[in-house]
Order: sequence, then structure tokens, then C-alpha cells
Amino acid sequence: MVSEGSGKQSAAAAAGERVRAVLEAAEQSAVALRAEAAQEIDAQLERAEAVAARLSERAHQIEASLERLADSMRDEVSALKADLEELRAVGEGVAEARTAAAETAAEESQPAETAVAEPEPAEPAAAEPAAAEPELVEPAASPAAGAPSGDGHEGARVIALNMALNGSPREETARYLAENFELENPDALLDEVYARVRR
Repeated sequence: MVSEGSGKQSAAAAAGERVRAVLEAAEQSAVALRAEAAQEIDAQLERAEAVAARLSERAHQIEASLERLADSMRDEVSALKADLEELRAVGEGVAEARTAAAETAAEESQPAETAVAEPEPAEPAAAEPAAAEPELVEPAASPAAGAPSGDGHEGARVIALNMALNGSPREETARYLAENFELENPDALLDEVYARVRR
């Protein structure tokens, strides 16, 4: 009887040892799993931090590039505004120069027109001597422009100047002068007129 009871105790002790061994193995396995999980989590965190650092650096680079682009665009816009202002000033200067040239030409042509018109009152006086009457009538009727032959050059110069100011080509003005005036040197007159208009 005693031996049977001691055998049961030995079996119970052996079973208890196995249970303890299983529990110890389970605990060790759990510890190993927790350590492995912690390592995996740490590795994931490190990778996430590295990716975040790269993204942050890239964001800084993009921001710097945008700032440089904005600065460049501001410089380009400023340069464009300056060019437009200069162009506007040049246009205003050209318009003022044209206006001044037209006024100067009109002032210069006005005395010449008066000089052309002055001999006209001499026609009634020509009726006093009967013999001189044909001589005064012929010069007055010869130029188609209506100017006396003695002042034909000045009248031709005034007409040529007006035609040039109105944009008529030199050839057209020369043809008109040839048809309506008898000039010794029409080319010199045209040179003078068109040179003045070009100024």
C-alpha cells in the first residue's frame, strides 16, 4: 500500500514538472515574441522617420525652387514694365517731334504762300498802259497752279512741300510740278522739300 501511494506522488510530481516546463517555455516564447515585435516596431518607426525626413527635405527644396522662380518672375515683370515705359516715352517723343515738324513746316510755308499771292493785285494796274497788257496776262495764265511766272519756283516749292507733308511720293510730286510749272532744276527743289519732311 505504501509503495502504491508513493508511486502516485511521483507521477503527480512529474506531471507538475512538465506543466512548469511548459509554462516556462510559453513564457520564454512570449518574451521572445514581445522582443521581436518591439524590434519590428522600432524598425518600422525608423523607416517612417527616414521617409518623413526625405519628404521634409524635398518639401524644403520645392519651396526654395518656388521662391527662386517667384523672384525671377518678379524681376522679369519689372524689366517688362521698364521696357514698356521706355517704349511709351519713345512713342510720345516721336509724336511730339512729328507735331513740331508739321508746325515748323506750316510756319515756313505760310510766308511763301503770301509771297506767291502778292503779285496778283498787279493785274488791274496792267490795264493802264494798253501796250503792256498782253505781257502781264500771258505770265499769269501760263502756270496751271495759278501763280505768276516770276514766283513760279516759290509756288512750286510750297505745293511740293504740302504734297510731301500729305504723304505723296516724290515721283508723283515731280510729275505734278513738271505738268504745272516750268522749273530750271526741279530735282534740287524736290531734294530740299523731302529732306525737310524727313527731318
